[in-house]
Amino acid sequence: MLRRTAATCLLAVMALAHAGVAAPGFPRIANLWGYGPTAVAAEYERLARYDLLVMGGGPPETWRVFARELRRRNPEILLFGTAPLTNIAAPADTPWMRDEWYLCRPDGGKVNWWAGLVYVPNLRSDDCLTALLEQTEKGYGDLLRDGSADGVLYDSVVGRASWLGDVDTDRDGIADKAAEVDPLWLQRQNLFFDRFRERWPQRLILANDVDGGHAAHLHGRLLEGGVLLDRMLNGDSSAKDAIQTLSTWMSTTRQPGVTFALMTHPVGWQGWRVGKGNQVTTPGEVERVRRDFARMRTGLCTTLMTDAYYAYDLGTVWYGLPFWYAEYDAPLGEALGPAQAIFDVAPAVLLDWAAGQAADALRVDPVSQPTASGLRGTQGDPNAGWARLFGTDPAAVHFAPGHVFRIEADVEILAKPSGTLQFNLRSGRGGWEHHDKGVSLNPAASGQTWHLDVTVVPDDFDDYAAEWHLNGAGDVCLTKLRITQIDQCYYRRDFAGGIAVLNAVPRPATIDLKGEFTRLRDDAAPAWVVEVDDAQPGFSCQGAWERVAGEVHACGDGYRQAAKPGDTARWAFVAPAADTYTILACVPGGKGAATAAAYAAEAGPATVRQTLDQRSGDGGWVRLFELKLAAAETCTVVLTSSGVGATQADALRAESARRYNDGGRVAQLTLGPLGGVVLLRP
Repeated sequence: MLRRTAATCLLAVMALAHAGVAAPGFPRIANLWGYGPTAVAAEYERLARYDLLVMGGGPPETWRVFARELRRRNPEILLFGTAPLTNIAAPADTPWMRDEWYLCRPDGGKVNWWAGLVYVPNLRSDDCLTALLEQTEKGYGDLLRDGSADGVLYDSVVGRASWLGDVDTDRDGIADKAAEVDPLWLQRQNLFFDRFRERWPQRLILANDVDGGHAAHLHGRLLEGGVLLDRMLNGDSSAKDAIQTLSTWMSTTRQPGVTFALMTHPVGWQGWRVGKGNQVTTPGEVERVRRDFARMRTGLCTTLMTDAYYAYDLGTVWYGLPFWYAEYDAPLGEALGPAQAIFDVAPAVLLDWAAGQAADALRVDPVSQPTASGLRGTQGDPNAGWARLFGTDPAAVHFAPGHVFRIEADVEILAKPSGTLQFNLRSGRGGWEHHDKGVSLNPAASGQTWHLDVTVVPDDFDDYAAEWHLNGAGDVCLTKLRITQIDQCYYRRDFAGGIAVLNAVPRPATIDLKGEFTRLRDDAAPAWVVEVDDAQPGFSCQGAWERVAGEVHACGDGYRQAAKPGDTARWAFVAPAADTYTILACVPGGKGAATAAAYAAEAGPATVRQTLDQRSGDGGWVRLFELKLAAAETCTVVLTSSGVGATQADALRAESARRYNDGGRVAQLTLGPLGGVVLLRP
């Protein structure tokens, strides 16, 4: 079997024999929509490496051949099809849909989204719900019965109809009220899942965008990067939040749990690419995504702290790229226990407040008042807009930029808000659009307590405050608030064949492993990587450099360009260790780019030069030269505008000759911010 020992596989099979599904050892690697059952025989060996594949349709006989060949190579692999529930293709491509089955606006127009490509069925219609189940039957019924398919994924199953805006599910020409239609929408989705299980009781249900209200009706959730793992690297949430979310989904759904998490890349978040996929994604950009080894490891090691499955690719606009890494082949085997959070530096409590204590460190807004039971915020008008209820005073509780803070709070829901009750860490000067952290929405009903537990990393503003905001009517009371600064924390999970370690803070951490382990051996990933974008500190320019953004193949949101000869741009970085570094530049390219852009590296007494024809760039990395640098030595690369056309200045990357996975023995290691590593037992 692939990546498993015989003993590991036996234990895994025994653990889930009651479910009829064998649980793989670790790592558990998934791929979303990268392959169909029409794969040729030459691809079988490559595809059989995965533990879980989600695919589209295909003829039943083709599916059976595909499943048989992959399971002959990997008996543990799980194969999912994709079928419609809440999103379908345009009417011209779905002749089975009746006009009265579409979800409509109050004016009668059909609801559609995702660049207008996706339409929504009206789940309130019994006939429509039956027709949707028959679409699963038509595509996969026999395959589910004979076991060729293990289950089905349903995409975009949001438990609220109101997320689509004004909808008219009863076709009375009046917009439905969210408080009335959303519970019914969730109920109808769960009814569909229950009917699926009645028809195929041994098969698995996986869904995207679901919430806790769906958990008991399916086997797992697909967690896209933007809602989970990507948020860690943005500073919007933490490793603790992601681990807790994945663990909760794996334990609260029907068993066996098949939740899996995607770590994606910012290239896949750019809205102008929506619906176009590889038509607007260049080979250079794909390679840039693939070579983001640190991002891949952060996602993998976070997921390894749980029993969930993991995938890494471009994401959002184009899923399923066949990236494969040495860590995926690590023979970790079965887990020896849950992950452990380890604090080498004791956390510091900044605020520990409870009802009945003085609220000197808090700000109470006009719609709220201190009471013996806590800080009570009330709005009676359901049409009232957003209002801040209460929060911390930045002068009393300082959220220092770049540090990590855990915020725990209890809020009693005396009357469930008619709109939204939201928590966030917010900067008044930085604004909410791009700088809100730890955004969380109240999940509790009237008479219940909202137990909040989030971890956040502030941006470079000194006025952040932990705040609660209410939109609409509601009556809530803050009874407890505890804020802790975490200066060092890492997670470790032990497996039969090795360990996974994750630095949980956004700064380097040196970790004592309490024993000796062996690194993987891999020639792909550099030990040290430094990147400097034109929008980051370390970049400067002199002359008329124009900012270019929008629909461009660039690193980040855009790049600079200069048409006047002699204008200069500079990237400066500090070498993290003594080594030989390969210097690469991201070049957006295009027919208007410079024919002879002049790069020069200033490091020590030597100057190395390279001239590039930037017209052939496509947003990927282009090799410039190699430099020997001492530890902590500052290297400056200068680009001079020259040649015909506009010279482009985007991102610079330095890669060490030393490899990250060098096969060596290690008892202590330093991980970068939110960095991860997989190690083997000697």
